Amino acid sequence: MRNIIIGLLFLIVSFSQACMAASLQLPNNTETVLVNGKASQQSSVKLDLTTPDAIQQIAFRYQARYRDNGSQNHFTSDVIILRFTASEQTYTVALPIINSTSRANQFNAHPAITLTNQAGDKVAFTQDKLMKAGLQIGRDFEQEMTQYNTSGAIAAMVTNTKLSTVSNTEPGAVVMTPSMMPAATVKGEQAVNNTAAKPLKKTDDITQAEVSRMLDYWYQKANQQTQAEFKAKINN
Repeated sequence: MRNIIIGLLFLIVSFSQACMAASLQLPNNTETVLVNGKASQQSSVKLDLTTPDAIQQIAFRYQARYRDNGSQNHFTSDVIILRFTASEQTYTVALPIINSTSRANQFNAHPAITLTNQAGDKVAFTQDKLMKAGLQIGRDFEQEMTQYNTSGAIAAMVTNTKLSTVSNTEPGAVVMTPSMMPAATVKGEQAVNNTAAKPLKKTDDITQAEVSRMLDYWYQKANQQTQAEFKAKINN
């Protein structure tokens, strides 16, 4: 009888812990790349977050199919990094509908993401992109994230780092501008902070990683002719 009671208590405690675990619901058309720096082994778009009451860092890609100008297109976004503080509840990520090439390009340049808790309230978060210049085949995302997290970038997993925010007209809506995106390119030219808003001076501290991200950003924004001219300059 005693063993039965102990067993029941164990099951109750285990069930309570399972119910109170944090989780993140992603849209069906997303690919989870990393969860807290590690390759995701979860096949479902509902991710179990193993460290509730802590900062979470999720890396994912948005995938969409759409018909534009009579042709079928497949869109895969850059790798998006999402960092937020989770408690023992379910969180949901919402993404805009991609139904044209212009919308796909707009999302890649300015990923519009909404994060809500299970009560439907918007949750503060920080976002960025995990970028790699050059050939994108055979990427080691875990290694890239390790380097990213030691770079001091905006969505790095750094303890004792407060979430920087950009004000939104809706209460509780907090979205970060990707760090590789120059502040002047944001629609309305709203700067994230005074440092980002002003032109860089020679005395300003800028790392080669930041230079690489900015070069990659502007290269992706260029048309094919401009890209070809840029490659020609590099090869000369």
